[in-house]
Parts: sequence; structure tokens; C-alpha cells
Amino acid sequence: MAAVGLAFAALSAYGSIKQGQDKKNYYDQVASQTRVETERKAIQYEFQANQILQRTNAANAAVIARGFSGGVNAFEGSARLIQVVNNTRGGKEFAFALAGADSQRRNGLIQASLYESAGTTAEQTGYFDAAAKLGQAAATMSSIGGAPSAGRAGGAAPISDFSTDYVPAGRG
Repeated sequence: MAAVGLAFAALSAYGSIKQGQDKKNYYDQVASQTRVETERKAIQYEFQANQILQRTNAANAAVIARGFSGGVNAFEGSARLIQVVNNTRGGKEFAFALAGADSQRRNGLIQASLYESAGTTAEQTGYFDAAAKLGQAAATMSSIGGAPSAGRAGGAAPISDFSTDYVPAGRG
């Protein structure tokens, strides 16, 4: 009977280890998914930054074309001032978009690290739970003990009414 209890304890310990490993695998998958998702968002910010540069260049090209078509030097005076204003505004928007991409990447890295840490903790918890179950089984087995010792007071308990010390009435 003790072997069955020990086998169940070992099986339960294996289940705890497996559960911890499965949770770690789950959190590792979530961390990978988080990295992919945040990289996608960062790429969207970079795409937005490229669109801002394209709009700024298109606006400057229109100012230059308008200036030259009117017979004015497009790189001086008010035409130049409009280009500087366009570049300043476009540059700020471009920098904000790139900062958004960088922020997304950093946030993704932090979140993925948290998931991986949770997975490692879950795996360690599985090992500790398994060790506790095996330790508890060992403690239970030692408290149950084996056959009674001969040094007990009163000797061993009789197995049946026909023990050697028993003499029926009228026969002795």
C-alpha cells in the first residue's frame, strides 16, 4: 500500500513539474506574440514618419514650383520662409512619429520580459510544488512506519483467540 501512495505522490509531482513547464511555454509564446505585435506598431509609426516626410517634400516642391513659375527665386525671401516653416513643422512631426516607434519597441521589450519572468516563476513554482509533494509523501511514509517493534509494552497483540497463551475452560 505504501508503494501505491509513493507512486501517486511521484505522479502528482510530475504533474506539478509539467504544469510549470507548460505555463512557462505559454508565457514564452505570449512574450513572442507581444514582440511581434509591438514591432508591427513600431513599423506603423515609421510608415507614418515616412508619409510626413513625403508630404513635407511635396509641399516644398509646390512652393518652389510656384516661385519659379512666377519668375521669383524660390530659394530666397518668402518662398524660402515657407519652406523653412514646412521643414520645421514636418521635422517635429517626423521626430514625434519616430519617438512613437521607439516607445512601442521599448514597451514591447518590457512587456515581453515581464511575460518571460512570469514563465520562469511558474516553472520554478512547479518544481517547488513537486518537491513539496515528494517531501510530504516521504514524511507521511515515515510517520506510518513499518511493523511494530518487539519492545512495545504488553508484547504483540494476539492475532486470534487461539493464541498460545489461551487455554479454553475445562481443558487445562
